[in-house]
Amino acid sequence: MGNLRSAVDELLGCDPAALPDVVLEEEIAELRRQIDRCEAAYLLRLAALDRRGIALAEHGSTASWVRTTLRLSPATAHRDVHLARDLVDALPLTRWALADGEISATHAQLIASVRRVLTPEGMAAAEAHLVEVARQVTPVELHGALTHVKNAYAPARLHAEEQNDYANRRLHTTPGIHGNGIGTWQLHPVGHETVMTAIHALSRPIAGDDRTPAQRRADALISIAEIAMRSGELPITGGVKPHASVLVSWETLEQRVPAPAADYALGATSGSEWVRRLLCDAEISRIVTGPAGEILDAGRAVRTFSAAQTRAIVARDRRCIWPGCDRPPGWCEGHHIIHWADGGPSAVDNGALLCGRHHDRVHVYGHAIIPGPGPYRVNLRPGSDPRWKGSRWQGPDHRSGP
Repeated sequence: MGNLRSAVDELLGCDPAALPDVVLEEEIAELRRQIDRCEAAYLLRLAALDRRGIALAEHGSTASWVRTTLRLSPATAHRDVHLARDLVDALPLTRWALADGEISATHAQLIASVRRVLTPEGMAAAEAHLVEVARQVTPVELHGALTHVKNAYAPARLHAEEQNDYANRRLHTTPGIHGNGIGTWQLHPVGHETVMTAIHALSRPIAGDDRTPAQRRADALISIAEIAMRSGELPITGGVKPHASVLVSWETLEQRVPAPAADYALGATSGSEWVRRLLCDAEISRIVTGPAGEILDAGRAVRTFSAAQTRAIVARDRRCIWPGCDRPPGWCEGHHIIHWADGGPSAVDNGALLCGRHHDRVHVYGHAIIPGPGPYRVNLRPGSDPRWKGSRWQGPDHRSGP
């Protein structure tokens, strides 16, 4: 142990910032391997201590001794003791691979977890395969091999585990203090695969994409919801098709100062530009209220672009007009170049085809739409719409077309 301490002291006495790149990479890899080998030495000694019952007199169990003496959490102490027992009692190939630094303690823990599922004969048959896979993949990737083994040797147990995963599915969402949506989900493996397949399909970057991967995934999730609502396949709720509802004053739509923000049915609140974005291609109902808020008149819903106009815009633009975007018409919306609240007509030459996230960007960052004899185009320079000055929208008094 004195030699080990001296070696660690020597390592800590060296300034890593002074090492050449190649040496730094080599030392990190070698240190990780030796850490894994030390894990094996630690676990083998822990197994010996456990077999002798040294901890029982004072602590009641080996796990309790580990927790109090080594100041580890109860879960970590319990895990280490059980892994130590497994390595000595039933997993010789795993023990040797860990001792050689070829796999990590996390790999070993995953392999040991199968022991609770398989018969001793099944474990003996599967261990060599699992160790070989563990030498080549990360612990996350090793999980797939574990599932194959369980399906081969203990299908009923695997089915029970998958039923438990399914029963634990959940999704929680809540508005944050500033109104942003915050949520978490837990899905069973196949459900997660389904959701992520859709998100990946809608989140790949395009040329010049400045979004982070997390932003691309967030945009993809919103696009999936938009596509689902436009599909007409969602079930009727409250007698109407699912839709986002917003209560907004005409003063807000015209962006007068002062004017209140817009309120949405499920609790969100937004400024005028976001509600103009939402209403760019939407059904709009006129509701006239009295001084006390009572409804005096409720007009019928109207669609801003007719079906024939939408078909003409699609025929002209073919797909989302953002450069490099290939989202098809079914994933797109009609954008009013001059918003209807500013006097813009619901006409083909005032419409452009944009997918959900690029529709967002045109409104939020003031990109101009450039008409043409063929498909319209987007000016990628933020604030290029002449109605924007700097990063502030100038409102209905600046209605000259882009």
